[in-house]
Amino acid sequence: MMARSTLKHSAARVAALFILFIQQLAASSAFVLNQRCAYSSAACQLSLESSDNIVIQQINQDNKDDLEEFSTFCIDIFHNNKGESDSVVSRKWKDIKLAMLQKAQMIDLSVPFNGNRSVFVARSCIDSDNDRLTEIIGCCEVIEERIAISQKQKSPRVRPIIENLAVNEEYRRQGVGKALLEACEQNVQTWIPFHDDIFAQVEDGNLKAKEFFMDNNFKVVYSDDDCKKDDLEGLAFSQTTITKFMLRKVLDS
Repeated sequence: MMARSTLKHSAARVAALFILFIQQLAASSAFVLNQRCAYSSAACQLSLESSDNIVIQQINQDNKDDLEEFSTFCIDIFHNNKGESDSVVSRKWKDIKLAMLQKAQMIDLSVPFNGNRSVFVARSCIDSDNDRLTEIIGCCEVIEERIAISQKQKSPRVRPIIENLAVNEEYRRQGVGKALLEACEQNVQTWIPFHDDIFAQVEDGNLKAKEFFMDNNFKVVYSDDDCKKDDLEGLAFSQTTITKFMLRKVLDS
């Protein structure tokens, strides 16, 4: 199950992508994106929830190793769809673009943000004492954005929205996504200013993600047919226009 994957498209991000693009070309060697980054001993050890051998941790956004592990997993699971017909050249070119997206996301996460934002990862316990944990098996973010509660609303206000919710295919339907979602909801209720609702956005074709959120008491409030999505299949970076559903959940006070 995967929910919305969003990278901010600011002028700084575009410039960073261009610089990274030149750097990758100059390296003259293929960048092979690690599908599963090794668990760093320097990673944040704050466990927010532990049940059914699943531990949810909040990422330290000042720790480069933490951000790199998160962004590598996130970009890989959303964008690294390996095609059997990929040629050596096209695979190399896609690896370069994946590396650039990963670096761009790290920049987005490390730049000071005027608002609340939290990043979470899920790991599986290898032993009963929770002393040994696996690499990342799931991730998500929750961040404040200006969101309208309906298409007719002309003055959207700042509200929390869940982004980049994804779970490794091997661990789906085992409560990982629900644990990440609950961590976001609990965290939001500690923010200032107070929020009484939380949002999520999924592509219209991602029926599993839509069903997941609705099973967890989210309701569709409207659809937006002018959303953008990164497309890595062409020769250069491009974006396609897609439709997404905006979902809302009222939080328990």
